[in-house]
Amino acid sequence: MTSTGGYGASVLVSGVISIGVLPVIIILAGEAAWAEIAVAQGVAGFAYVLVIYGWGVTGPTTVASISPAERGKFYLDSLVSRFWLLFIVLPPAIVIALLFSREYPALVALTVVTGVGSALSGAWFFVGEASPGRYFAIDTIPKSIGTLSGAGLLFLTHDAVWFIIAQGLGSVIAISMTTADIARRYPGWDRDFGPRNAFARLSGQGAAVAMSATSAVYVNLPILIVGFFAGTQVTAAYALAERLMRFALMATRPVVQVAQSYVPSPHPQEQVRRSRLVTSIAFGIGAAGGLAYAAAMPAIVTLFSGSGLEISFDLSVPLGLALGAMLVSQITGFACLTAFGLTRALATSTIAGAVSGAILLIPLMLLFGIPGVAAGLAISEVVVLIVQLVKLRPLLWQRDTLTA
Repeated sequence: MTSTGGYGASVLVSGVISIGVLPVIIILAGEAAWAEIAVAQGVAGFAYVLVIYGWGVTGPTTVASISPAERGKFYLDSLVSRFWLLFIVLPPAIVIALLFSREYPALVALTVVTGVGSALSGAWFFVGEASPGRYFAIDTIPKSIGTLSGAGLLFLTHDAVWFIIAQGLGSVIAISMTTADIARRYPGWDRDFGPRNAFARLSGQGAAVAMSATSAVYVNLPILIVGFFAGTQVTAAYALAERLMRFALMATRPVVQVAQSYVPSPHPQEQVRRSRLVTSIAFGIGAAGGLAYAAAMPAIVTLFSGSGLEISFDLSVPLGLALGAMLVSQITGFACLTAFGLTRALATSTIAGAVSGAILLIPLMLLFGIPGVAAGLAISEVVVLIVQLVKLRPLLWQRDTLTA
């Protein structure tokens, strides 16, 4: 698992920059603009999974398992299919996001465009071929430059529209550089850009898309519910706490990425051993991350907002529980279940979480306010983890017994 440091550099750079610009947005653009950005990104989160259409989940494992001669075509096929999906999905996503907008329709529309357009990224390809250096130089750096440029424009203009535009341009450059790099190293593509084959290629991605789409329900629905029912300041505070939770989740992405290429093995017993090791690591990370978040987040929210926003422990504790469960399930799911070809089991876990979340979020919101939304999110994530462990634990022990 020596590639962890390579991916860790990408996560460190992008994470530090992303966290650093949050106070800039909230203080310079205002709490209302930040709240609308967060809600628009929630809408974009739903649309994103419909455009990336499973490649972000199964793509790394597939790239790691196919021959180099097949990799170029596999990437191009996915890019063409995702482009056509973007063409279909983006317009209604913008319309839906505008329904939540109160003051900044242009900002909301641009936020959706950049969020959904990022589904064209090929960063997952570098994960599959175990190329952390390319991931850093070709994907992370252009995106980071775009974000920093946007922060500079925000300092000059106090208009968050320029921040979103610059961030989006960084993403476009990263996608272009990724495609050029893969084309150079894996030539001989069958260049078929038509829609017929692009949509025909979607048939094998059903389980992964079901998993991602249902996951998007309970990941993005809370901020939309808060944005609909609560005022601007409450929405801004919850959005900041939830965003910092996502950054904490992102901090473990190198472990997930390395595990996705580490766990698969042609020898069943070795794959079992690797899965056990990775699962143990996941539980340690989940416990530490969840406890740290719950304890520190009220003070961090106050700091990041320039004392303009605040949350209490009745919000940070359920969000910390949700984070702990996510830290474990993203590793056991994306690395272990997919390695055993159990993408459908992964989809089952996320469907169970989405159903429980969809049922509980609004009643808990009405009963307990914003902490109720956080509790609903925590319940959803715990359900996901339990279902995954039920599927994974007997599988590991049975396979170990059969191959011993």
